[in-house]
Amino acid sequence: MTSRPICVLGNLNVDLVMGPLADWPQPGTETFVDRCDFRAGGSAGNTALVLQRLGARAGLVSATGDDALAVMLAEPFYGPLDRIARLPGRSGITVGVAHPDSDRSFLSYAGHLDRTDLGFFREALAGWPLDGALALISGGFAMPGLHRHQRALLDHLRLEGAEVAIDPGWPDDGWTPRNRAEALSCAEAADHLLLNDKEITGLTGRDTADAAVTALAETLASDTTIVVKCGARGAIAAGPSGRHEATAAACAPFDTVGAGDAFNAGYLAALAKGHDIGHALQAGTDTAGAVIAAFPRETGPIAAPGRRRSA
Repeated sequence: MTSRPICVLGNLNVDLVMGPLADWPQPGTETFVDRCDFRAGGSAGNTALVLQRLGARAGLVSATGDDALAVMLAEPFYGPLDRIARLPGRSGITVGVAHPDSDRSFLSYAGHLDRTDLGFFREALAGWPLDGALALISGGFAMPGLHRHQRALLDHLRLEGAEVAIDPGWPDDGWTPRNRAEALSCAEAADHLLLNDKEITGLTGRDTADAAVTALAETLASDTTIVVKCGARGAIAAGPSGRHEATAAACAPFDTVGAGDAFNAGYLAALAKGHDIGHALQAGTDTAGAVIAAFPRETGPIAAPGRRRSA
């Protein structure tokens, strides 16, 4: 089966994951944790790395700073469809703090991500085979230079012939009226809207993911597929092909950082191979489970996921 190319656009930065941490340290004190991993990450970077492990025909369009970390960040992305630029300034860093219940909190320094704006991405996409491709904009709210212009980038991708997906992430200043309006404008231009359960309830103001999906479906175009990643509860999707659910295998991971990004990779890789939404939803769920099962993160191949359990 011929697979369509997948273009991942967004944030590439260093991820420092530490924990577990039950309580935040008091000012002026020092706390030691048992586990740590230092790796290339960011929402788009995580998805692109998992697509490599799935053997997908994919490329990352992103950037690093011009410091010593740039070499580590760019090293995994040497394929013919990767476009990694160096921008002035220090590379962005995210510290992920793992909690005993497998949840996590983040502290982020944007660094070079301030300069990954609309002009940068349009220039970096020159020559990329977008016609017929799948394109994901990931981590838009983590890129101060882009997030007010995500809709324009989505429109550009669509004009170039791509089927587009968006995973905006969590806005730094919360779901303000302006951030909601921006996210909804982008969702209107997307074929696939990929959110987690906290993001979709924050966006819509509803109490549950199910209620949020119903409310959002009434707002968006009928050809938009809304996907909600619910962690250990699996995932749900609603769109032109109806409603679908996927179940997650039982596990107790230490590090869930990037689980949603891994889901995005499995979901898009399945769509690129021509599978339907139900299969893709399960593939995303299975891929996320396979990735977060290991700490530190592995880099080897992941077996083809996506056994269809429900539709």
